[in-house]
Amino acid sequence: MIGQGRRDSATPSLGAEGGESFTSPAATRLCGVRFKCSMKCLTESGHGDSFAGEVTDMTTCRCSVAEGTVRSLLSKLSSLLSQESWFVRGVHGDIQYIKDELESMNAFLRYLTVLEDHDTQVRIWMKQVREIAYDAEDCIDQFTHHLGESSGIGFLYRLIYILGKLCCRHRIAMQLQELKARAQDVSERRSRYEVMLPKTTLQGAGPRLTRHASRHLDPQLHALFTEEAQLVGLDEPRDKLVRWVMEADPCRRVLAIVGFGGLGKTTLARMVCENPMVKGADFHCCPLFIVSQTFNIRTLFQYMIRELIQRPNKAMAVAGGKHGHTMDGNMDGMERWEVAVLAEKVRQYLLDKRYIVIFDDIWTISAWESIRCALPDNKKGSRVIITTRNEDVANTCCSGPQDQVYKMQRLSDAASRELFFKRIFGSADISSNEELDEVSNSILKKCGGLPLAIVSIGSLVASKTNRTKEEWQKICDNLGSELETNPTLEVAKQVLTLSYNDLPYHLKACFLYLSIFPENYVIRRGPLVRRWIAEGFVNQRHGLSMEEVAESYFDEFVARSIVQPVKIDWSGKVRTCRVHDMMLEVIISKSLEENFASFLCDNGHPLVCHDKIRRLSIHNSHNSVQRTRVSVSHVRSFTMSASVEEVPMFFPQMRLLRVLDLQGSSCLNNSTLNYICKFYQLKYLTLRKTNIGKLPRLIGNLKYLETLDIRATRIKRLPASASNLSCLKHLLVGHKVQLTRTTSVKCFRPDSGLEMTAGVVKNMMALQSLAHIVVKERPAVLSEIGQLQKLQKLNVLFRGVEENWNAFLQSLVKLTGSLRSLSIHILDEKEHSSSLEYLALIAESPPLFIRNFSLKGKLQRLPPWIPSLRNVSRITFRDTGLHAEAIGVLGDLPNLLCLKLYQRSYADDHIFFAHGNFLKLRMLVIDNMENIRNVHFEKGSVPNLEWLTIAFLQEPKDGITGLENLLKLKEIEFFGDIILSMVTKVASCMKAHPNRPRVIGDKWNNVTEYA
Repeated sequence: MIGQGRRDSATPSLGAEGGESFTSPAATRLCGVRFKCSMKCLTESGHGDSFAGEVTDMTTCRCSVAEGTVRSLLSKLSSLLSQESWFVRGVHGDIQYIKDELESMNAFLRYLTVLEDHDTQVRIWMKQVREIAYDAEDCIDQFTHHLGESSGIGFLYRLIYILGKLCCRHRIAMQLQELKARAQDVSERRSRYEVMLPKTTLQGAGPRLTRHASRHLDPQLHALFTEEAQLVGLDEPRDKLVRWVMEADPCRRVLAIVGFGGLGKTTLARMVCENPMVKGADFHCCPLFIVSQTFNIRTLFQYMIRELIQRPNKAMAVAGGKHGHTMDGNMDGMERWEVAVLAEKVRQYLLDKRYIVIFDDIWTISAWESIRCALPDNKKGSRVIITTRNEDVANTCCSGPQDQVYKMQRLSDAASRELFFKRIFGSADISSNEELDEVSNSILKKCGGLPLAIVSIGSLVASKTNRTKEEWQKICDNLGSELETNPTLEVAKQVLTLSYNDLPYHLKACFLYLSIFPENYVIRRGPLVRRWIAEGFVNQRHGLSMEEVAESYFDEFVARSIVQPVKIDWSGKVRTCRVHDMMLEVIISKSLEENFASFLCDNGHPLVCHDKIRRLSIHNSHNSVQRTRVSVSHVRSFTMSASVEEVPMFFPQMRLLRVLDLQGSSCLNNSTLNYICKFYQLKYLTLRKTNIGKLPRLIGNLKYLETLDIRATRIKRLPASASNLSCLKHLLVGHKVQLTRTTSVKCFRPDSGLEMTAGVVKNMMALQSLAHIVVKERPAVLSEIGQLQKLQKLNVLFRGVEENWNAFLQSLVKLTGSLRSLSIHILDEKEHSSSLEYLALIAESPPLFIRNFSLKGKLQRLPPWIPSLRNVSRITFRDTGLHAEAIGVLGDLPNLLCLKLYQRSYADDHIFFAHGNFLKLRMLVIDNMENIRNVHFEKGSVPNLEWLTIAFLQEPKDGITGLENLLKLKEIEFFGDIILSMVTKVASCMKAHPNRPRVIGDKWNNVTEYA
């Protein structure tokens, strides 16, 4: 960790990322009069200069959940104070007071949470602020709900309504008075107990020494001083990277080693530089500079000068070298030099040398940009190695054509076992022990191929004198507790916690939200980002929708290696992910500390550390859930795993729910759903994969509902009250059957769509996703859909009525500007595909902006407007009966990445992919074309194809030819009824392919690898 140097107040300061920034006058006023917190008190403590520079960029500072909670509430308070209702006027003063107090608290929180550690008094105070904010938000939400209630019709109804309002206002006024008193008390308590800003760092303590150096371990030390004999699985990547370093290229090259914390990036970089081939070459120097999260460019350059120039010079002087003090001039007064002078001194020193340097643990692009200016490309074959957890940083560092990004891989099962037993017994060659083998496999599963986790837990096991199965199992079962309390795991915990500390404030709550999912759970991208939005974690950005912002949060987690990608689609987008078991333990620990989430665990004992539960997740399959006594009246989010056998008795008490996830629950009934209609704050509801066949009549009471996910249920219609769901954005229905383990082949079940009735969607003006709906004889429904100007995804199934086409085409024309995904299936009365020829009629106004396009029905020729779809990236056809000319048209679409040709989508007996066609296509699916005799790929066709998924009812007479021309091919997947003779031929052919693509057979999800 590079220490923070003092800065001249008269000059711009370099912030934590090395970019130039000025201390804003507004920043010194943020804390307000109540907290008596000014920059003066900081200066008196001797840390004002350093601190001011660190907090100027508040958009990227590290911020706790407490600050995020307060920030969320402040916007609601501002909105409420702007209303002129009589209901508000009586409590206006209390609301204004609470808002003012929380604004001042929030300002102070933003200062506090720049730092990673706080003393007990500060943590208690932050907890009290967070709880006040939570309670105030609950109160305001109830207040807002009553403001929006209808008074009914008639004198008696109005009288009852007014009396009810008066009682409600009195009750809420009392609650606000109590909150006002609590806010005042917390303000005074900060002064009374002197809750102050902690000191940031010890000045001049050196590049890695902080105020906690005496008691905190350095997370990098384990990598710098690891015996090579104890390392496993690094020989192959070391040799590969050594060859890259030694290549005869005079240009300066950059190697970025990227991956999850604890994978061994630092160790690998050190092994490369210490390899005899590299040490024997004419590289002038090979130092390792640790950049870290608390990066300060001034201190780094000073440290580089000491390591590169001063220390070697002094060593030469001691040895009698006559140039010891004059080689690079006088370095006296270096602490006062400007950053530009320091950078130039490093640059000039390296300019005439062939150098190789390591910059370890770079967290941001701006850090690299600051460092790069001091590293000259002197055409002497210099090499720069950086390690990072962030893929965006790695790609930016390696922008040159000869640069390389190396992604660290987790250890295999065999390598994990070898490392584990080496750490415990000193050797992997131990006699087999069935009992220990079983529990060691459980431990290694939790480690997930992470070397640091394996070494840390192996050290813990080795420290136990009693090496029995029971002792090992105890460690495995109580890993979370061990991480918290056992010093042997301190380094592992710190390395994983660094990922949390580095997150900007807007991502911290999203990070903690991952704790609600059980161990090894595969998290879907779409539901997760919609839940973040419903929870209020996503900040609006100019020019972007909330969904786009939330998607960027997810992508940042992937880039930071915080989550492990599970499924990556044809476009490179991560669709599902998983959290590493040890990272999950860290997240759970942080969640409990912040009262972010609580859990009911497998043993039936509640993992609850606070009296008010805010988010509750049940991962329990036993009836003991019913016996659990917890207060749930403040719960905002409730997640119940599919294994829970009975709905908890406390379920009706969760009246403040925003998010309700009952996916896969087999214990739901009509009574449970009726309770849901009373959760008036609900924004996200999923009943996916449940046995529910009917929504409750009063579902329309959920006026804030944004997501209704009823996919893979038996629900066929919406009740009439659903027309009141004016905030609904995503109505997700239907069921897709996945036919392969890669999910690249799917089939929609026609009987699973939602039959729409007139009047239901006409008020859902916020709808963005409407999939899948069934239209029979109600053209009025199609006209209503045309009014949904925010609609981006539309999946429609027509059944037997051609008269509906005119209304549908008119709606499509109206939605041209908004639609991004369009799926049209048409069936006749006998469930056979019917004609899609009517699509040619919208040639004057086609859906130009769609990215995903799917058709099922008889077509024979493509609509004339298909060539105008310049943005389309995925096309799916089924039953279309197209001919060869259609392949040529599709091949000219400039951005097509995925083409799926399902049964009967192609009528000719040859599919020919010509030179220059499908230039960007990455995935191709050809499914059971019974008439196909040959599939041929001409040289120069489909140059970027990576995945080929294919099935035949019978072996094509002339086979699949030209596969050797697909130079980027990674995998060929045969599915369905595998024709072994054809698979064997293809596998044999691929042995000579330069990429050696995998050849696998997926026979109804039973996978066999052939090459």
